[in-house]
Amino acid sequence: MEQVTLNIVTPKGTFGPYLCDSVHLTICDDIDDKKGGCYGVRKGHAKALLALDEGNIEGISLQKIVVRGKSGCGFATIDKNVIVAVVESFLEIN
Repeated sequence: MEQVTLNIVTPKGTFGPYLCDSVHLTICDDIDDKKGGCYGVRKGHAKALLALDEGNIEGISLQKIVVRGKSGCGFATIDKNVIVAVVESFLEIN
């Protein structure tokens, strides 16, 4: 399976790069107050800018977790198979 690159940026430092088959991000509620929930990204995803809510960031490769952690609010960009999540905080969970 082709991969995407995940980078996580916080005020205290960076995490990554992580090579992943898929990445799951927690996104914010929309303007109609519907819950945002989990958003998945795979190789070939269109360019995007996502508002991230407090929650989880998870990267998976070959059906194994590459990185998993709790994040603060922020945003993520997706461009040319690179995901950059800029968040208030990130605590990696093993």
